[in-house]
Amino acid sequence: MRERGNVFVVQLDEMTSNNFVAALREFQWQVSACESPTELLGRLRTQNVDAMVLRGQGKQVPELIAALRRAAPDAVVVWQAPAASPRERVDALEAGVDAYSSVRMEAMEWDALLRNARRRLLPPATDGPAWRVQGGERVLSGPGGERLPLTVTERAFFLRLLNAPGQCLRRERFFPSNPQEGARSVDVLVSRLRSKARRFDIDLPVLAVRGWGYILLQHYPVTEQQD
Repeated sequence: MRERGNVFVVQLDEMTSNNFVAALREFQWQVSACESPTELLGRLRTQNVDAMVLRGQGKQVPELIAALRRAAPDAVVVWQAPAASPRERVDALEAGVDAYSSVRMEAMEWDALLRNARRRLLPPATDGPAWRVQGGERVLSGPGGERLPLTVTERAFFLRLLNAPGQCLRRERFFPSNPQEGARSVDVLVSRLRSKARRFDIDLPVLAVRGWGYILLQHYPVTEQQD
C-alpha cells in the first residue's frame, strides 16, 4: 500500500522552507510550497492533498486549521511552532490539527510522522477485490475493473466511506462544518454520483439508509452487462 503522497507546505512566519521542501522530496513525497494560507486554501479547491504542514506562527492559526479541515477533511494536518504557548497548542488541537511539533525535526522524522499519520487514514486492507480510491487519484476503482472519475468533493465522500468499512455514516458527518446544510448537500451529491455511474454502466456501491445516512457496499457484485 502506498504510504507517501502529496504534501502542501505553508510558512506562517519568516522561516525559510526551501530546505524543508527539498528534504521531504528526498523521501519521495510530492511537495508543493505555498506562499500563504490563502494560496493553500485556493489549491484545495482543485487539487488533492494527503498532508498539509503549517510551519511557524501566525495570526488565527486555529481558524486556519478549521478551514483546512473543512476543505480537505481526509488529509493530515501538522503544525510546527517552536514558540507556541500551551493555550495556542490546545486551541490548535481542538481545531483539528493531527500532530504538533515544538522542536526541530530531521527529515527522516518528518517522513516517519507523515507516513504514520497517512497510514492511519488510509482505508483498511480487505480480502479479495474491493472498491477503492488509489493514492492521490480522483478515480473510484471497482473489483471488476470499473473506473469512475471523481471530483474533489466526490473523492472526499468516498474516502470517508472507505475509512469506515461496514459502517453507516450519518449524512451530517460528510460536511461537519454545516451539519443541516451538509445533510441536504450529500443527498444531492449521491444523486449526481448515481447518474454519473449509470453513464459509465456502473452500479454505484452506495446504500442509502433511510433517515440515517450511507454505507459503502465494499464487495458489491458487478452487474453483468448484456450483449
